[in-house]
Amino acid sequence: MKILQLFSDWKWTGPAEPVLNLSKELIRRGHEVIIAYQKPPFEIDDSFEKRIYNGRIKATDQFHLNPSLKFFHFSSIYKNIIDIFRLKNFIKEENFDILNVHQSHDHIIGGIAARGSGSSTVVIRTDHKRESIESNFGNRILISHLTDGIITFAEKSRRDDLTHFKIPEERICKVIPALDLERYKPRNNFKDMRGEFGIKKDETVIGMVARFQKYRRTEVFLEAMKIIIKNHPKAKLLLVGRSSQLNESVIKPMKRLGIEPWVVLGGYRKDDYIDTLACMDIFVFLMAGSDGTARALREAMAMGKPVIVANRGMLPELVEDGISGIVVSDKAEELAKATIQLLKNNELRKRMGEEAYRRAHQEFRLDRQAEEVERFYYKIIRLGRWRKR
Repeated sequence: MKILQLFSDWKWTGPAEPVLNLSKELIRRGHEVIIAYQKPPFEIDDSFEKRIYNGRIKATDQFHLNPSLKFFHFSSIYKNIIDIFRLKNFIKEENFDILNVHQSHDHIIGGIAARGSGSSTVVIRTDHKRESIESNFGNRILISHLTDGIITFAEKSRRDDLTHFKIPEERICKVIPALDLERYKPRNNFKDMRGEFGIKKDETVIGMVARFQKYRRTEVFLEAMKIIIKNHPKAKLLLVGRSSQLNESVIKPMKRLGIEPWVVLGGYRKDDYIDTLACMDIFVFLMAGSDGTARALREAMAMGKPVIVANRGMLPELVEDGISGIVVSDKAEELAKATIQLLKNNELRKRMGEEAYRRAHQEFRLDRQAEEVERFYYKIIRLGRWRKR
């Protein structure tokens, strides 16, 4: 197959890594893949562009693909029209079998271009949203007129898309999101991060990784932490990540609750991120980010960490309650109860960590994801273009 991945972003965030990893695996399976992406507006240490070229993947930056422009501003309209014409010609010249779009902006531009190219290229939208694609007028038009298939990462999203957009069930595929699992094997030699964070050897580390915005509900676990330390004063909460809302979502609640000595702000980690995961004894995850794939949770599972998750979105689909972790409502009392249960029982932590590792290295494999996507691509090529009647 000849596949064009269209991605209207330049940042190394959200769905960028899954798009790149999938492309690498499809190439390894013998397909020709080109990634069309938005060029960074300025020089930056890390970007989608740099990751693409470090991975030696064929790519193009000839399109603007700028969703941040005001839609009805003259320059925005002009650049979008230019993109549609260039992309239409590109699709026609390259004769792609598949156009896989990942954001609403590249869906609009790519869908119009594919339909106007005179080719048989089919359009597949990957739904990276935490709560599935919103059922508004614009998206209903987008799905019904410019989409031939949808890939989701959660069963809930698959059901929502079926209900909201009335697309035939055979045109929606749920795949489990994947990881480059070689990075997360516990047998690797990891740097000892406890000393760097000032955590003692006899203290138990409860870890959270997120962009600490208000909607991630970190404050709820801080309230749980106040209960936890009454029972286990040697527990430490390690928060890894950054956010412009950190003061409101973490620092102020932490001070109000009087738990500063038990909370470690690990900041954003890059080169030693996996080492930081390795130093955690328990991992807590309350809500997926905007891209919806709960990557940090899957990484912790791949590292063999017992996990506690809120009963929200796709999280219960990833964690088997009572086997690879604990699923609870995200109330402080329930979270504290689950955490104390693991803190009290080393054997339970060990067993759940082993099950989390087993599940991750069985379910989150790139080759498995690519095989499922490949199979779906072939199905949509066979079915051809769809338009809601």
